[in-house]
Order: sequence, then C-alpha cells, then structure tokens
Amino acid sequence: MRFLALFPLLALALAQVPIGVNLPEGTSLSLSAEEVVFDLTQSPFPPPSFPYAYAPTAPPGPLTLRLFTNLEGGFAVEVEATPLLAEGGAQIPSSQVEYRLNGGPWIPLGPKIILLTGSGPTAGYQSYVLEFRLVLTGQEVPGVYRGSLLFTLSRL
Repeated sequence: MRFLALFPLLALALAQVPIGVNLPEGTSLSLSAEEVVFDLTQSPFPPPSFPYAYAPTAPPGPLTLRLFTNLEGGFAVEVEATPLLAEGGAQIPSSQVEYRLNGGPWIPLGPKIILLTGSGPTAGYQSYVLEFRLVLTGQEVPGVYRGSLLFTLSRL
C-alpha cells in the first residue's frame, strides 16, 4: 500500500533544463554559373550592322543570382567589372558589356555599379534573373578577350 501512495507523488515531479541559441550573423551570395563566355565564332559574325549585341554562348540562358542575409538594415550588391583584355593588348571597355536584372532595361556595366539594394533580414534566399550581352561597335580587333566580374554583398 505504501508503494501506491508514493506513485502519485512521482507523477508530479518536474525537471527544468536551460536552453539557448547562438545564431551567427550570416550573408550568402551565389551565382548559377562560374563564367560568362561570348564565343563569336559560334555566332553570325560580322553582324548585319553595328552596334550589335551578342548574347553569351555560355551559359546558354540567364544567370540566377541568389542572396540571403539575416542582418538588420540595408544591403547592396555591387559589381566591379574589369575591361576585357586580349593578349596583344587590345581592350574592350567593361561598359560594352551590358546587364539587365529581372527583365528590366539593359544597362552598361561600369567599372563599379550597384546592381541592387534591399533590406534585411531576408525571408530565406531571394533569387534574381541576371542577363548579360556584349555590344560590339565594329572597332574591336580580333582576339580572345578576358575580364572578370566581382560581386560583393555589403551592409549599407
């Protein structure tokens, strides 16, 4: 009988454990392709008239830019573009590469532009459609040209 009397007391026993979360600050920026290539040997060259805009041959479609931030306040995505340089020293200015974001107007890349701004924290990853094209004027010399685009996500 004593065993039965102790059982109800055990059913009322409580335990408490503290719990905590350490959530780090985080931002992420990614592109769906590692390079953009304009191979004009695979395109109609010379074009019917100048200036003429060429779409990239790789990737075959638009890029997807994805970003995430859990930081409060504004942010900006900047793109720094170098001129396209050939081995012999010929150059195509970065402004002859144009971009558009989410189907908007075509805008020349400058040496450094603000691609987009927003505020965080974001509700998960945000995706943007990013397209490029190369505008030739007819003054370019033959060659293989290389340049780079540096994307930076920073706080405002």
